[in-house]
Amino acid sequence: MTAHRRILTFILAAYGLLAIIYSVVTPIFEASDELWHYPMVRYLAQNGLQLPPQDPASPGPWRQEGSQPPLYYLLAAALTAGIDTADMDDVRRINPHADIGVVRPDGNANMIVHRADLEALPWRGTALAVHIIRLFSVALGLATVLVTYQLARAVFPDWPPVALGAAALNAFLPMFLFISGSVNNDNLSNLLGNLLTLLIVRLLKDAPSPSSRRDLRDYAVIGVVAGAGLLSKLNIGFLIPLVALALLVASLRRRCWRPLVVGGAVSGGLTILLAGWWYLYNWQLYGDPTGLSMFLQMVGRRAVPANLAQLWSERHSFTQAYWGFFGGVNVPLPDAVYLIFNLIGGVGLLGAGAFIIYAAARRPLPNREITPVWLPAAVTIIWPAITFISYLRWTAETPASQGRLVFGALSALSLWMAAGLLWWLPRRARPPAMGGVGVYFFAVAALTPFLVIAPAYRTPPPVESRAPETTFYDNERRLFALLEGAVTQPAIHPEQYVLIETAWEMAAETERDWSLFVHLVTPDEVIVGQRDIYPGQGTLATSDLPAGRTWRNPIAVWLPPTAYAPMTLDVILGWYHHPSGERLRLADGGETWKIGQVEVLPRESDLNVPNPISINFENQIELVGYALTDLSPAAGSRLELTLYWRALRPIEYDYKVFANVLDPATLTKYAASDGMPAQWQRPTTTWTPGEIIEDVHILNISPETPPGIYELELGLYREAPDGTFPRLRIVTVDGGMAFNFIYLNRVRVLPAEDL
Repeated sequence: MTAHRRILTFILAAYGLLAIIYSVVTPIFEASDELWHYPMVRYLAQNGLQLPPQDPASPGPWRQEGSQPPLYYLLAAALTAGIDTADMDDVRRINPHADIGVVRPDGNANMIVHRADLEALPWRGTALAVHIIRLFSVALGLATVLVTYQLARAVFPDWPPVALGAAALNAFLPMFLFISGSVNNDNLSNLLGNLLTLLIVRLLKDAPSPSSRRDLRDYAVIGVVAGAGLLSKLNIGFLIPLVALALLVASLRRRCWRPLVVGGAVSGGLTILLAGWWYLYNWQLYGDPTGLSMFLQMVGRRAVPANLAQLWSERHSFTQAYWGFFGGVNVPLPDAVYLIFNLIGGVGLLGAGAFIIYAAARRPLPNREITPVWLPAAVTIIWPAITFISYLRWTAETPASQGRLVFGALSALSLWMAAGLLWWLPRRARPPAMGGVGVYFFAVAALTPFLVIAPAYRTPPPVESRAPETTFYDNERRLFALLEGAVTQPAIHPEQYVLIETAWEMAAETERDWSLFVHLVTPDEVIVGQRDIYPGQGTLATSDLPAGRTWRNPIAVWLPPTAYAPMTLDVILGWYHHPSGERLRLADGGETWKIGQVEVLPRESDLNVPNPISINFENQIELVGYALTDLSPAAGSRLELTLYWRALRPIEYDYKVFANVLDPATLTKYAASDGMPAQWQRPTTTWTPGEIIEDVHILNISPETPPGIYELELGLYREAPDGTFPRLRIVTVDGGMAFNFIYLNRVRVLPAEDL
């Protein structure tokens, strides 16, 4: 066996071992969207492979995945149809407070609350079915790595280090291993998208075949892969024009229309035969052949479609989820690891671009060489570009800024990254350089399951029992004893976390799952920050805990950037039942226990305005501070809001300010002010950049306002000539454009008789 083949064998074997480790270490239903992918498989297995009808009013446990092309689910269902999975609801216990897509300092990453007895070896029931499908996914990932190697050999046949490097960059990519060890239809679509790319490249490279039988075989393989691809993921349809182009090129090279006509008929016919029924099914059921409209109804659209600035601001989450962002996009790698990955990826892709320019400028090719050399390589450039553009189009509609969504072009990306890392180095330096990069990828991939993924789902160990500070009761029964509760810092600024340390003991067993809440409240009991969590950073269900079980429970509560300052906030906590809202009580009948206070300090500012903040409205106007006469007005009373604006540049239009006291659940307004700044005396077109404008708004609280806590909504808009009222959007710190309104500090409306 040659050294080259030994290295490839090692890469494939190491991938297989690592992917199995990821599949075993990652708790079931904690991989990206596995919480919904598996119920889709189970439904098919239990219903004779019949597809579930999609209904946004009753989404089912598979949610949007029921709108996906079904081939992966059908194959997985066939593999697990004989397994009794009646325990799925017991295994798949949703954590209602999981921070999906958000990284918090106190953890709470798990999407379900796990039961060790149902997930431990020997696997059975739902756990067995999930792990069988995960192993199926591992096999699909192994095939993808092999396709990557073959694609690199096809594009760079005289450059073996690129092929081995591309295979290593693919095989040891932590996010690829994580997805490959999960129940996820991307595993099949990734394989088929990259395989179809390889088949197109080979079709463009191959000399005219003397055998019509071989031609038919090649056309049939392309048709089967394309049809299976379209039955796995919609985006593979973008490769169909490249198939047609390759057949046209083959016809021109042979000076015969057989490849285009016969090849198109065979490959196209098989594609339609395999996948056409699915698109007809969608058209008949939903009036949309792709089913995308139903998918978007199920998954949810962005409140405001993302523009280029917003998409650019999400580049960090994109790159993180390309290299490795685990769990429900809430378990990251260390920042230093991302930095090195980004440096390697940046050098690789920039190097690839430089190589293409250098090769084209240095050695212009005769016309006869253009087809066999440049067109195959062009396919591996065009397909990632198409994939990325379609990704941008998709994520503009629904929040999905994850780099793993371009893995359908991972083989091409890996080969060009490897080429970009190597071509400019001296020949002797290339193998050790590629080896060093491969070792880094392998080391991160090997350590991640044990140092990053597993700790995120580890339950807290017991702590020493002691005399409790207080006890919460379920009727007359002692249930939770607070052993310790403290705020760890005396003062914070808005847009920071209040860090709290608590320790608890179960005083008695319970059949219900209770949630712990922490509120940051003003002296008038306006909640300005809150955190709801299952105990043990979300890893424990109280129905599982025996009497006497103790645990430490750190909690981090985010203080919004618009929180009013200066102010002293009470830090209180309690327990409630999430489905019913019922609260536990203290011995004196109260529902919450105060564990301390925190001082909210104004941000430092040289503008001499109260409560300094910085809210950027489309890089035109900045809200730099605000003041309120009362945070707890009574119904029928008057609330005065003073805003402090600053122009960031000369302003072309006269904008109006709207301020509302409203219930966000119903959008009912209980007070409103709408007009140009400073009582119509300072139109925004008259503002000088840098000038501070004081703008007072009177909010008359409706006498019919029910007592409660409401949001104070603020924004800017103009009256356009076409009769519309476009609003200015908020520019976030990272340059993205978010909503077209902002909530200031909440207000509590008291009953009118309390005037």
